[in-house]
Amino acid sequence: MNLLEAFENGTGTYLKVVRFAQPTNPDGVIALYLRPDSRFLLLGYWRHYEHSYASGTWVRQGGEIHLEGRGHLATDSSICAPDNGRFRRGFLMETVVCSPSLVASEELKGWSLLGWRGTYAYAGQNTIIDSDGQWLPTSLTAVDKWISEKLKC
Repeated sequence: MNLLEAFENGTGTYLKVVRFAQPTNPDGVIALYLRPDSRFLLLGYWRHYEHSYASGTWVRQGGEIHLEGRGHLATDSSICAPDNGRFRRGFLMETVVCSPSLVASEELKGWSLLGWRGTYAYAGQNTIIDSDGQWLPTSLTAVDKWISEKLKC
């Protein structure tokens, strides 16, 4: 898949930052990597509170992106993912000020950060989200490795 096809298909990195009400809490980060080989990695990271992930395959159907795979929930209050870790999520594709975005119109119950609704902004084809250098992957090679390792679980 060439770069133009990949862009039109929706591949790349998408980001949602969650600001929590308490001023002393760090922001939560949700990073979605849609890889050109139809695999994905979705990460929910809130320093000291959560580091959750889901990985699997994605498809584009018209103006929608559908994720299907397995996930793991690790928060300060829960370490058990719903539905035995089976993960399904859908997004509408939109363009906001000439930039693609994905919109989750409904909350995905029980998945904490991975289930947040709202707009996930396009961050670029090859952008890596590593907000504090502690848990998130630091390269696209690392993203692909995470996907391969998590799919084995």
